[in-house]
Amino acid sequence: MTRGDREAAISDEARAPTDTPLARLRAATVRTYRVADPASRRRTVVKTGVQLVAVWAFALAGLPAAAVRVERHLGIPRWQARGRTGPAVALFAAGSTLGIASAWVMATEGRGTPIPFDAARDLVVAGPYQVVRNPMAVAAIGQSAGVALWLGSPTAALIPIAGAVVWNQLIRPTEEDFLRDRFGEDYRRYQRAVRCWLPTWPPYDLSAQPAGDAVTADPG
Repeated sequence: MTRGDREAAISDEARAPTDTPLARLRAATVRTYRVADPASRRRTVVKTGVQLVAVWAFALAGLPAAAVRVERHLGIPRWQARGRTGPAVALFAAGSTLGIASAWVMATEGRGTPIPFDAARDLVVAGPYQVVRNPMAVAAIGQSAGVALWLGSPTAALIPIAGAVVWNQLIRPTEEDFLRDRFGEDYRRYQRAVRCWLPTWPPYDLSAQPAGDAVTADPG
């Protein structure tokens, strides 16, 4: 069994109980998710860009600024290590590039946005999604780590760690439930083949799917 198989099996097992408060909350969350309304490619790209800027402003500026203020108030010292600027810029640049590329593919190939309340109409298995199932989460962690390193802020360094835990434990399961419900075996096959966090190599190959398998939930 591959790592992707194990992740899919674990995810399926995790969603099996339906009589616990957590399971009911998870199911209720999935019911709030919505597929994006039909729109032109330009409108979808613009909408995705606006969402991206808003999320980045909050996560990469607002939260680190709050962390620095907390440190000043509590007298927590900053990191003074030399040579951290280069790695910080590299992390941020790599994360930003991956995030933009992933958002572009989501908007142009999926005809939707990364936000689950305005989700892609088509299953996205192209571009960065061929290598990792959740490239935007990976990108956000890299960006946040880069910001924390550049600021020399130990408190800001907790942001990518906390974000990864929250996303993996609370958000990812509901999104995967939603995708399985919408795309069925197409998504299950993709989920088995591509890792969630670590790069998968060789990249997922659409042409290798059995003949007749669809990768879109609707033709509209």
